[in-house]
Order: sequence, then C-alpha cells, then structure tokens
Amino acid sequence: MRAPITSVSGGSIRSADLGTPAIVVFLVLALGATIFLWRARYIRRRTAYVTMGVIIVGLIIFGALLYTAPA
Repeated sequence: MRAPITSVSGGSIRSADLGTPAIVVFLVLALGATIFLWRARYIRRRTAYVTMGVIIVGLIIFGALLYTAPA
C-alpha cells in the first residue's frame, strides 16, 4: 500500500481546502432534496420554506465568510 501524497507542486493539501467545497455541495444538495420532498408532498409548504430559508441563509453566510477571509 502506498503512502498518500502530501504535497502537490510546492503546496500542501490541507483538510480545510478539501472541506470547503464539500460544505457548499452538501448545502446545495440539501436545498435540492428539500425542494424535491416539498414537490412530492412529503413535507408541508411551510416546513419547506423554513428549511429552504435556513439553507439559503447558511449558504450566504458561508460564502461571505469564505470569500472575505484573508488567504
């Protein structure tokens, strides 16, 4: 079994670099799942709107923190 590569062209891969896109992808998938469940009538309209609102606010806050943080 080989050891994992820890550096790529002079830089190193950090777990934060890999986790950032994963959080965005998870939030977008959760938003899509909420819309699907609402349209398929598994969840009520109010529950869907509240859940979608929380996810969208989470995306906005995470995006603001992601792009305003110093490199």
